[in-house]
Amino acid sequence: MAQFGTAFGWTTGLAALLFMAVAMAAEPGLAIMGKVAHPQSLSLAELRALPQAHVAVTQTSGHGPVVLDCQGPALSALIDRAAPVLEGRKNAALALSVLVTAADGYAVALSFGEFDPNYGGASPLVATDCGGKPLEAPQLVVPGDKHAGRTVHHVVTLEIR
Repeated sequence: MAQFGTAFGWTTGLAALLFMAVAMAAEPGLAIMGKVAHPQSLSLAELRALPQAHVAVTQTSGHGPVVLDCQGPALSALIDRAAPVLEGRKNAALALSVLVTAADGYAVALSFGEFDPNYGGASPLVATDCGGKPLEAPQLVVPGDKHAGRTVHHVVTLEIR
């Protein structure tokens, strides 16, 4: 009986460790990759610790108006952290884009020119909180879009191309 208790305690401890490992691996996060000098993976907590931008927009959708009041790091700040690799030609950044992909495979692309302050000047952000409540996963919000089609829920990758 003593051996069973020892073995049971060991397997319970192992199961607890495995559960924690799975839970930690399942924590929503964001990978920044592609044509960058510093690929990175940021947890939701790390995204919340970065300087935050704020957007309040109303966009249309197939289900009616969508009101978003969100905060999170600016997309441009996240891309800058990863240091895009630029070729040595004039306006090289204008040839790049970022593919934003959700956990379910939904993806949208934005060109660097769209959010460059010298060109499009848009200020998309990777929201961590909306409506005063924390999100369960990062969400791309593109202010200035009339339609919410480029709002991406549960963002998992930013791939610089």
